[in-house]
Amino acid sequence: MKSPKFIGIVSLVALLAASSAQAEPHRKGRTKGRSTKTESSSSGSMTMVAPPSSLWAPPSPPPDSALPPSTNSKPDAPPEAGAGSADSPSEAEAEADRPRVSLLPLVLFGVEPLWEGRVFRQSEGIQPDLRRYGAIGYPSFALTGDVFPFVNVKSKFLRGFGVTLQFARAFGFESDGARLAAFTDRSTPPADTSFMRYAAGLRYRIHMNPESETPFVLGISASLRRWYFTFAPTLPLGPDLEVPTADYQMARFGFDGGMEVKRVTFYAAAYYLHGFSVAAPNTRALDAATHPYLANAPGMGGEFRAALGVRVARWIEVRLSVEYAIMAYHLKPLQEGDSPDRVLDSYLSAGLGPYVSF
Repeated sequence: MKSPKFIGIVSLVALLAASSAQAEPHRKGRTKGRSTKTESSSSGSMTMVAPPSSLWAPPSPPPDSALPPSTNSKPDAPPEAGAGSADSPSEAEAEADRPRVSLLPLVLFGVEPLWEGRVFRQSEGIQPDLRRYGAIGYPSFALTGDVFPFVNVKSKFLRGFGVTLQFARAFGFESDGARLAAFTDRSTPPADTSFMRYAAGLRYRIHMNPESETPFVLGISASLRRWYFTFAPTLPLGPDLEVPTADYQMARFGFDGGMEVKRVTFYAAAYYLHGFSVAAPNTRALDAATHPYLANAPGMGGEFRAALGVRVARWIEVRLSVEYAIMAYHLKPLQEGDSPDRVLDSYLSAGLGPYVSF
């Protein structure tokens, strides 16, 4: 029978061989954790101590930086087109907050002293010469007011609507016998004369190039307009005296535009005048049926305006303006069978004055 000592030696050799075979892949770089053996000298037998658990632990995985990128990971999806944060303003709100150009005010008010002239021309079939009345160089003044109440709303369509008001009146001039010679006796005493015009209507304006440094604004307007020219009671308006009075009520349609270049602004306007009520001079009657090209109206004409403005402050502009208007209509002849009388009534005005806008 083999002795216990011999059996212990054989078991130890087998165990060491097995441990060496398993620990060989991990031996490099590992010096700690080898098996510890002790012999028991007191009992005459040898006791084995198991190696630490770190010797048998599986290799630790490499750090994340050494791992290859995963094929299953997907890149972050780009943000959807048009998506934005809930707090970001919409395009309409951003445009509503953008400062307005000077051509798009909320309120515009202007005062212009004017220098005016009116010419009334009447041609009769029985007389080859024109009967003419001319008043040149008399003073006047004009007031202009525009209000655009929807200019700050978000809707682009509503921003363009506005109300326009205009008023002009001549003062301090007389018509003497020389001016009225074609209609009365030269000995006629001077008569105080007044010429008043006013209009009220709607205007729609369009900002044609919002991103340009030279903004251009186009306007479309429709209004009711009246001219009223008369003489003081010192000039008798009886049946035997024909004088060039005027009382025209018209519908006015047209376009206007303005372009701003730095501090200088250019304005232009053209309107069609459709006279639906024309009061003929005393002792005469209108002839609206003989000439159908008047578009079934007693009279028709046009109005034209040009202005140059210089901005002296942010909300103050000084304008130099010129305006011309003409109205044409016909009168029935004095004798039946004659050609109707043709009347051209026009005025020209030039003004210089301040305009305030905000």
